[in-house]
Parts: sequence; structure tokens; C-alpha cells
Amino acid sequence: MASTTSSAEDTHHVRTTSLPTRLHPVIVQAQEEIKKFRTWEASVSPVPTADTICSALTKLQVLYDCVDSVLSLPQTQQALTHNQCTELVNELLDKSISLMDICGSTRDLVSQVKENARVVQSAMRRRKGDVSLTTSFIKNLKKDAKNAMTSLKQIDEKIGGIRPIDMDRHLLSAIKVVRDVGVVRSSVYKSLLLFLSGSVAKPKSSRWSLVQKIIRKGSTDRNDQLEISNDDMVSLFQEMENGLECMFRSLIKTRACLLNVLYR
Repeated sequence: MASTTSSAEDTHHVRTTSLPTRLHPVIVQAQEEIKKFRTWEASVSPVPTADTICSALTKLQVLYDCVDSVLSLPQTQQALTHNQCTELVNELLDKSISLMDICGSTRDLVSQVKENARVVQSAMRRRKGDVSLTTSFIKNLKKDAKNAMTSLKQIDEKIGGIRPIDMDRHLLSAIKVVRDVGVVRSSVYKSLLLFLSGSVAKPKSSRWSLVQKIIRKGSTDRNDQLEISNDDMVSLFQEMENGLECMFRSLIKTRACLLNVLYR
């Protein structure tokens, strides 16, 4: 999986006249969860696999819950109502819409791959199938995944360009949690899209990705050593789809929380 080490916004230096205060336990917990994710990520293979992506989506859901908790804190809500934060809140709201679009389209891609795998599964049981259809499907899948990655990059560049503002330590820490989780989210989404697009090939393979192999009729290449059955892969795609559905609902909650700030 891609590294989530530091984002562009981490280079900003914000000066504050507030005296040092102890961070709210919710923010501390969020920081610890982000650290846990990065530690876990460093321990897994950099090549995206179905298992690591499913695990990453589950862990990402924990981080989204942390973001919701941080944004829902009365101190955070109150601080964000200040006029100097209006631009930041509006940018985050705009970003939430784009992220919901990407999350929804990625979920649809996963659903399509899952259904295609089921069709091939059925065809293999009947000892027949239509490879021409799956070849066209893979081509479109790569195109859609590439478009989603481009949109994701544009979102990250947009939020990274927000000018730093003078804020107290609590709000500064809260916004950093939001942005750090955004870096993690981008890493997970990019890994998932790379996996779906077939850009990740197994070593010494005939350049077929894992997704392509389960769709490709009757692959028996011993060098590929495919260790996962088609039944298991369909289940993994279902798990990915469920994870993305949870992400979509979390994005709705985050957007609602930000809208509450504007209309307090």
C-alpha cells in the first residue's frame, strides 16, 4: 500500500498566542488510531492484496469514526463558527461531495467486479464462458479506476492549498486529525483502485492481475500459484463493497456535522 507519511499541510507553521493546554481525550485517541494505522501499514506488503485492502477499509472506518467524534466536540463546533474558519469549512464541504462521488463510483466498480466474478464462476462450473466480454469489462474497469485516481489527486491538491489560519491549539489539532485521516483515506483508495485496475501484477506472472486471473477463464498456469479460490474472492469483493458503503455513510455524517457548523 502507498505510504501515508506526511501531507503537504504538515509543512504549515501556525503561530498561536494561546497558552499550552491538554488536548481533549477524543483528539488524543484519534491521534493514537492514526499512529496505529501507520504502524500496521508499514508492516504489510507494499503490493495491494485483497486481504490488506479489506483490513485497511475496516481500519479506515475506525478513523472516520474518530473524525466524526472530533468534529462533534462542542469546542470544535464553536471554534469553527468563527468567521476566519468559514473558508476552511466550505472547502471541507466541497471536498465531502467529491469524496462521496468517488466513494460511490468505487463501490460500483467493486460491485461490477464481484458480479463479473460470479458470472465467470458459473461459466466455469458449466465449462464454458465468454472471454471477449470480460476483456472489454477489464478495459473499462481500468479506465474508470484511472479517472477516479485523477479525481482523488485533484481533491488532495485542493485541500492542501488552503491557507493556514490563526487558531487555538484545540482547533489546530482537530483540523490536523481531519487532514491526517484524509492522507490515510487517499492511500487506501489508491491501493484499492490500483488493485481493481489490474495495475498490480503478481511476480513472474503473465502480467495478469489477481482480478484479471479470476475473470480469465480456466487459468491453470502453475507459475502463478493462485492461492485464493473464486468463491473466496467473491466474498472478499463483497467485504470491500460493504466497507465502501460504510465509508459513504461516514462521509454523509461528516458533511452533516460541517453543515451544522454553518447553520448554528
